[in-house]
Amino acid sequence: MSIVVVGGGIAGLAAAWGLGRARAGAVTLLERETQLFAHSSGKNAAIYRSVESPRAVAELGVRSAALLNELLGSREAWLLPTGLLLSSRTRAALEPLAAISTEVGIAHEWIDQHELVSRVPSVTGGHATVALWIPGGGVLDNHAISTALAREIRARGGCIELGHDAARVLVEAGRVTGVESNGEIYRAEAVVIAGGAWASQVGATCDAPLPLTPVRRHLVILEPDAPLPAHQPTVWDAELGAYFRPESGAVLASPGDAVPWHPEDPAADPAAVELLAERLGQMAPRLAGSRLRRYWACLRTFAPDKASVVGADPRVRGLFWLAGLGGHGLTAGAAAGELLSKCVLGQPDPLLEALAPRRLLQVE
Repeated sequence: MSIVVVGGGIAGLAAAWGLGRARAGAVTLLERETQLFAHSSGKNAAIYRSVESPRAVAELGVRSAALLNELLGSREAWLLPTGLLLSSRTRAALEPLAAISTEVGIAHEWIDQHELVSRVPSVTGGHATVALWIPGGGVLDNHAISTALAREIRARGGCIELGHDAARVLVEAGRVTGVESNGEIYRAEAVVIAGGAWASQVGATCDAPLPLTPVRRHLVILEPDAPLPAHQPTVWDAELGAYFRPESGAVLASPGDAVPWHPEDPAADPAAVELLAERLGQMAPRLAGSRLRRYWACLRTFAPDKASVVGADPRVRGLFWLAGLGGHGLTAGAAAGELLSKCVLGQPDPLLEALAPRRLLQVE
């Protein structure tokens, strides 16, 4: 089988790797930029957080860890195991995440305010009274992951074409026949749309868009009065959506903003820095007055139900999706690629029903 994968972020690389690993056929990956991981996959906070809702995303996160161990040889090769603290004013806000952790086998522990402050003094005076400690969380090595995926795709006979936009998905008699890119035709029996914020636009070229919404989120580098310890855990406020972690003696933080945006690289908005200061004032007052070093914006793309989209399009035969990974791409992407390969090969998996594109459409 000949397969074209559209997109060179984590979704596209994971799809191509999963297909190659499953020996699904000859895989060609098309990326419109001149480098891989050019957009959200290379501009995120690199946090491994498998504790997520809905449950299907958490399941993918757990499976991805095992796949990344296989891909890179050890956990230490792709993860700095600093741990993750999900904090909140009330236990009730964290109980659904604790339940999912129990169901999918993610190690976790409840800690009180005293222990939270002991582990992360920056939150002294903040509103959190309780937290979930996730020892398996940490900081991802995005470069190591992207490099290993690209290497393995090529080692398994796959082809990666940079600077190749997907101008049009070609369809004849209701079945894909390939992709037009830069005036060339790449013939294929299957096409996988894995274009991140641009995924629905690619689907629209063959009259098969999906209701996927890119949202803008900001990341900020702050310089506190005293550097955070390098191995201090990431702190993520479950109610505010804001988070922070150490980054080379500074602090990498986000206000957790989510403004619907069009699919293009977003310009950074100074108002996001003000929002971060406000939210840090609630969760980590000692950091709220830190000096600003720089800030930027990137896109995260969601389906309406916030679950990933993995599987066959019900409208066009041979068209598949790996999209809507939200902020979970680096955490869950490897497993999503494996799941996509099962779908292409017609192999069953319970997660395929939960994540199928069909759920987003009114189709028979």
